[in-house]
Amino acid sequence: MLFSILHPELLEIKDRHTGAAYFGGAQSWYSKERSRRAGCGSTCAANIMAYLALTRPEMRSLYAYDGMSLEDFTQHMEEVYRYVTPRTGGLNRVEYFSDGAADFAASRGILLKPQVFCVEGNMTRGRAPVSEFIGFAKAGLSSDCPLGFLVLTRGREKKLQGWHWITITQADIEESRVIALASDEGARRSFDLRLWYLSTRMRGGLVYFT
Repeated sequence: MLFSILHPELLEIKDRHTGAAYFGGAQSWYSKERSRRAGCGSTCAANIMAYLALTRPEMRSLYAYDGMSLEDFTQHMEEVYRYVTPRTGGLNRVEYFSDGAADFAASRGILLKPQVFCVEGNMTRGRAPVSEFIGFAKAGLSSDCPLGFLVLTRGREKKLQGWHWITITQADIEESRVIALASDEGARRSFDLRLWYLSTRMRGGLVYFT
């Protein structure tokens, strides 16, 4: 069964000068070198904040621009980065991301409540079953909010990068696999979310906002 945000086209970003099109932001667009190296989580948060603004009139202040041009969205990324700021190890904990995004929203007069699923490594005793993890992803997408996804190790899912944040917009859920679609570095990336959960040896997690 397919679960998706309602308007993924709202994450399409256009370069006015070249005509190039992107799906969500890319950390390589930041103006400073450190931001370009470590800004994947900030970029993911910028994607989510823009989508919430463009789909919920009461949250319009989360994105200060009229359209999704490359120039406007890059400025939006810089604004989000001031709150969702990488630490020494990057945004390597889900709460660093969720707390920073909520602080950004509060600065715009919006109260956002993070919904968080923290993932432990697959050797951890008492780890939540995969059904709970997938159920959380379904709930987030069904609420029409993209999912922030923290990947510290990619496990057996070689289509993912390690130590990275991406923005999940869709999940096709089957019994033995969950094919997710995400914005990753301005492009669409598909991968098996279930395989990642079952094989990752380090923590990670999912976040959405209500």
